[in-house]
Amino acid sequence: MELNLVSIFYLFFRLAPFIIVSYFGLQSIFNQDLTGVVFLIGLLVTSAITVMTGNILPTQNNETGSKNLLSGAVCNQLTIGSGGPLSKLPLSQTVFGYTLAYLTYFISVNNLQTQNIPTFILLPLLIIADMIWSTRNGCSSGIMLLTALILGGILGTMWAMIIEATQMSQLAYISGVSNKEICNRPTKSLYRCRAVNKSNSAV
Repeated sequence: MELNLVSIFYLFFRLAPFIIVSYFGLQSIFNQDLTGVVFLIGLLVTSAITVMTGNILPTQNNETGSKNLLSGAVCNQLTIGSGGPLSKLPLSQTVFGYTLAYLTYFISVNNLQTQNIPTFILLPLLIIADMIWSTRNGCSSGIMLLTALILGGILGTMWAMIIEATQMSQLAYISGVSNKEICNRPTKSLYRCRAVNKSNSAV
């Protein structure tokens, strides 16, 4: 692959989902917490559901054979194995949709919108750019891209709601707040009072 501007953008778009996964995994290791692990567990389940859903959908054929060869060369340069794409639904959009929905939920719950403006700019740009790239190169149709994005967003929100329901703040990835600033939720405590007789105290 010749190293030019197009190749750099191609590598960035293709590797962006792997970069996101690596970021959360490494951050969880370095910070010695479970926030990244919990995020990746939800993403793994979401990806599995996306693959199963894609296998149910009918295969869409390209219009011409030359376009099919070109699309195969461009779209399948970074795949696992030599058998073609792992899923009919583009997993890149699933990763983007899941990540945006998962982070947005916790950002909204904790009112951290102003601290996460770059998140609301970068991820939508990645989603739009990946959609444009995939449609122009015939890698996937707009319906498939939107289906993967919506499915990832729904499952990401559901997983965030499950983590929030556990009331264990150390499991939630709260972007824009350091681990030292995260406090556990207050729990109900039982206090026992004892009466003190002042007459027995020294004068």
